[in-house]
Amino acid sequence: MKPVDPAAIRAAKRLSEATGYLELGMTRHALACLEGIKDAGPWSAVAELLRAEAARRERRFGDAADSLEAAAQLMPPPIGKSLWLAVSMCHRRAGNVDRAIESLAHARGAFPPRARPKAE
Repeated sequence: MKPVDPAAIRAAKRLSEATGYLELGMTRHALACLEGIKDAGPWSAVAELLRAEAARRERRFGDAADSLEAAAQLMPPPIGKSLWLAVSMCHRRAGNVDRAIESLAHARGAFPPRARPKAE
């Protein structure tokens, strides 16, 4: 059994706290919690998804697209493909049509999945 990493526990608590703030509609507080995470470790994709949701609620669609793209690169293909679709929609809302089309191509499988770091 691997020893529990205290940094991973702190990150998980911060993610939980940020989720609660989002549920209450307190996006600024959620973002502040997420900024306090130095390394989310195995929860990096979750942290990016929470950042994306907070940015989307604040109508900062470019920032939401960037966070969703980071999450899509970390997720396996079935989930990653749906995230690429969300990236495309955020780019479209931000007015960046070229990146929206490129992201939609990722969602449709036109590009091979990017290499993900191997879990240790």
